[in-house]
Amino acid sequence: MKGYLASLSALLLLVNVFGCNPGNFKKEKELSISVPCSIFAAFCEILDAYKKDNPDVKISFDTGNTIVLMRKVLNKGARPDIYIATGPLEVEPLIEKGLVDPQTRVTLTQDSIILVTPAGNPKNIQQISDLARPDIKGIAIPDPSTNSSGKFAVEALKKLNLWDKIKDKVVFTEFGRHTRNYITENKIDAGILYRSCLFEDLKAYDEVIAPKDMFVVTDILKETGGEIPSSVCILKSSKNKKLAQGFIDYMISPKSRAVMDKWRGKEITPCKVYPK
Repeated sequence: MKGYLASLSALLLLVNVFGCNPGNFKKEKELSISVPCSIFAAFCEILDAYKKDNPDVKISFDTGNTIVLMRKVLNKGARPDIYIATGPLEVEPLIEKGLVDPQTRVTLTQDSIILVTPAGNPKNIQQISDLARPDIKGIAIPDPSTNSSGKFAVEALKKLNLWDKIKDKVVFTEFGRHTRNYITENKIDAGILYRSCLFEDLKAYDEVIAPKDMFVVTDILKETGGEIPSSVCILKSSKNKKLAQGFIDYMISPKSRAVMDKWRGKEITPCKVYPK
């Protein structure tokens, strides 16, 4: 009888702590997150700090190109609790399809777009207006119909009265990574990228420096004004919305914002990263 009472007391303690269904506790402590590769290093640093404060939360994540991640949700049934987008075009289709709770969408950080050339700046491009020179034959830009970086690039070039002068030289790429490959493989004269794409091959806690296989000419949005908001939101299908909101609150806290600011690479000086 004493053994029975002891077992019953232990069971009641579990119910009081975890609720009527202890299995639900485990589910409430799990989160899945889609993370773009351009902010993955910053995310890992933030995640490490979060785990120290919340060791009982199990977090899984899928990382890669943000458009690929979006298409997984749109077309392949992926349903992370939290979705991070590098720009408006990478999240608005999910909102339009009713997959995201728009009230949960908040700005995580701000990005910009930069003009880059192959290492050594072989065509000696010193400013964005140089793209109109006759010796500049090719300029790689992510497809503006699907990439926010390409959309903002074309808008900026129009604002600077350059688009009509250079549009016949432009090669649209499917992803920003493809634009970067054109540059690093010296297959084109210039390209336009997210600023954060400079650092996507670095690992968490690495020194945030520009890669040696590219030359940074200028930050384009510093010339035209504005920044590109990277946002984070919760999918309507999430079973752990409260926990997801808590993680988002952690990501936008001052401590985490400092990490994101470091990985924006704002201290990288155009035209002086790797001089000729």
